[in-house]
Amino acid sequence: MNILHITPDFNYACGRSYYVYLLMKYFKKRKHHPVLLTNGGDSIDRLEDIKADYKIINSLHSKNPLSFAKNVSEISKIIIENDIHIIHTHHRFSELLAIQAVNLLKENHVKTVFTALSIVDKRYNIEFKSDKIIAVSDTVRNMLIRKFRVEENRIQKISNFTDRAELHELEKRDSGKKSQENGDYSILSIGRYHPDKNQIVLLKALNVLKDKTIKLVLIGEGECLNEYRKYINRHKLNVELIPPQKHLHEYFINTELCVLPSLRDPFPNFMLQAGLHKKPFIGANVDGIAEMILNYENGLLFESDNEIELARKILQLKNNKKLAAHCAENLHKDVINDYTEATKISDIEMLYREILKQ
Repeated sequence: MNILHITPDFNYACGRSYYVYLLMKYFKKRKHHPVLLTNGGDSIDRLEDIKADYKIINSLHSKNPLSFAKNVSEISKIIIENDIHIIHTHHRFSELLAIQAVNLLKENHVKTVFTALSIVDKRYNIEFKSDKIIAVSDTVRNMLIRKFRVEENRIQKISNFTDRAELHELEKRDSGKKSQENGDYSILSIGRYHPDKNQIVLLKALNVLKDKTIKLVLIGEGECLNEYRKYINRHKLNVELIPPQKHLHEYFINTELCVLPSLRDPFPNFMLQAGLHKKPFIGANVDGIAEMILNYENGLLFESDNEIELARKILQLKNNKKLAAHCAENLHKDVINDYTEATKISDIEMLYREILKQ
């Protein structure tokens, strides 16, 4: 199959970009021909590492009418030149471009797929028009049906997933050697610095604990960076802010606990990566996090935006190594069994084949 993926802002600090990268990587391994169209980003080298085909249009997500028309025309050309069978989009504006481009074709054999990776508020009445919609969680599926009136028979739930190849990278390293030689208890949180991710409540929890031996490593970038810096400096917290990274293995190796304090989150990849690396996980009791995490079985949940409860849960896992190991082991089993490329790539490949028969 020849598959055109369209997505904006192909960046390291973006779960959507990681998802698309895995699709490109594993469909290429299965001898399909995936092509990516994007407006650029800091993780393009990922595509070059796997020798994937891609094209950059800087104005891809411009809403200027002239740019829009030009980009639709360019997408139509890419479809013809690459004999595209499936266009798979991952952003609502990308989907609109794809639908318009397909409508320009005289012989329309192309099928469209959209992955709904986000919980969104605004309705434009032009979205979710693809032949098939992939929902990455029940939360997203319910949103599509109840809020956007998408027909149930056009939706298929195929959850987000992670990459077992990351475990092979760990095997090349001494996972028993910790970099925190000063004895700090290390907490890791990765994601965009965005109000939805709500890292500020994790900083507040550290301020509640007032334990300088607890170190937080925050990896990401975004609009809340200055707010976080000011809070950290004001309260003299033991926090390291790190920009987005291509390789995250060392950070998982050197952490005792992963925390995701989101206000809303459809089905976060960081949660899956914590399980993949067999790390204890604490998450806010919301959306896709609550779908995955069973309290005190494969992780701990806390009331969203409640720094007091989060602080208490951090202390529970810090002081109870047996509980931490129990949760980490169970989350690892869940991820390995159901949430890696081993199963999800086949599910998406089957979806492609089914809609091509229609």
